Order: sequence, then C-alpha cells, then structure tokens
Amino acid sequence: MARQRNFDKAAIAKQLIPVFITRGYEGASVSELVAASGLLRGSLYAAYGSKLGIFVAGLQQLPTLDELTEQELDFLIVALLEVAPNNPVVKNFFTGLLGGH
Repeated sequence: MARQRNFDKAAIAKQLIPVFITRGYEGASVSELVAASGLLRGSLYAAYGSKLGIFVAGLQQLPTLDELTEQELDFLIVALLEVAPNNPVVKNFFTGLLGGH
C-alpha cells in the first residue's frame, strides 16, 4: 500500500520558488529542490512527477499580476525566459495569465 502524503503540495511548490529564482530552471538541480523542501526525492517525484511538474505547480500558486511580490515577479521572469520558449504548458500559462492575448 502506498504511503499517504503528509505535506501540502501547493505550499511546497511555493517554498521551492526561491531555488528556481536563484539558480534558474536549468541550474536548479533536483538535489537542491530535495534539500530546500526537506522531502525525499521519491516524495517529490510522486507528488509532482518531474522538475517541470514542481515548476508548473509553483506557477499555479502565484496570485494575479497586480498582486505579485518582487520574488514572484522574478519567478515569472525565469519562467518566461527559460522555460516558456521550449515548453507549451508554461507558454500556455502566460497566454492565460495575459488574458489570451
């Protein structure tokens, strides 16, 4: 039987945003994400599926554009510059964020 998750996925995703801001998407290693979350590698993969899954979960935790903190804006910049050009999921996030324009 699989173990039950004892953590808040949304809170952990938000907690990992600073790793992506500091290291960039490509520079952020799964080992750094594991260390910053305090979870086991297997727990992160079970919850999010991949590093990209963690990143997208972080994007999903952001408030509306007019409520973004400076740190959250930095995270959006990483998403826009590093991930969106090569990833349709993240690119679509920006399309939705900007009202389909």
